[in-house]
Amino acid sequence: MRAILAFMRVSWLTASSYRVSMILSLLGVVGSVIPVYFVAKALQPMMATAIKGEGHQYFAFLLIGSITFTFIPLAVSSLPNTITSSITSGTLETVLGTPTSMPTMLVGMMGYNFAWTGLRAALMLLSGWVLGASISWIQLPSAMILLALIIIAYIPIGLMSAAAYMAFRTSGPLAMGVMVVSSLLGGVYYPTHVVPSWLEHISGVIPLTYGLRALRRVLLEGASLMSVRRDVGILLLMTAILLAVGGWLFAAAMGYARRTGSLSYY
Repeated sequence: MRAILAFMRVSWLTASSYRVSMILSLLGVVGSVIPVYFVAKALQPMMATAIKGEGHQYFAFLLIGSITFTFIPLAVSSLPNTITSSITSGTLETVLGTPTSMPTMLVGMMGYNFAWTGLRAALMLLSGWVLGASISWIQLPSAMILLALIIIAYIPIGLMSAAAYMAFRTSGPLAMGVMVVSSLLGGVYYPTHVVPSWLEHISGVIPLTYGLRALRRVLLEGASLMSVRRDVGILLLMTAILLAVGGWLFAAAMGYARRTGSLSYY
């Protein structure tokens, strides 16, 4: 834990040197909720039936989707970006020479970004609640568990991208492709059942589809985790498979980079 906090402290010290930027970022989050409110209010009569089962207000539906999706780019790109900058600066090889374990190093590298995004997400949720979003606050602990599961499901994509960069010095279009497909077919802006049937099959292999549906039922309708166990079970299965593949690829790429000595140069 001390090592993780040390990594996060380094990131905090760097970010806090740009205080004006941090303040503007927080204010921007609050301001971004207002146009979402007016758009959702205008579309409420049209979307009321479509979102049945995932909340009653399209504003709350859209708010939860938007908040959740802010973590997806972070999950798939935070580690590759950190690995890239660490290799470029020559610090990765130095860190690997310390007794710090690989899981601790990875969590530490991503910890600050997730903490900062979590703060921005909390402000966004509170702003939406002030504007009238119906939130089942008593289910907030269960909702946080579901959000954590969604994030964990996408971290293997980051592992795969980081592995590709360490081995080939390019991560390719994987991360961007996953983000685009998830935003369009993962239920962020509209329920997945409203898309054409052939696209709905694609949404069935996207982790966000199951996690977001369960999250909305819990946080917007007050459902228990037990009542969304089917979606949670599928999400856990997909996460286990992705973690196994992503972890193996990352370990293989790390071993290759160490053998070739490519961790110390760009």
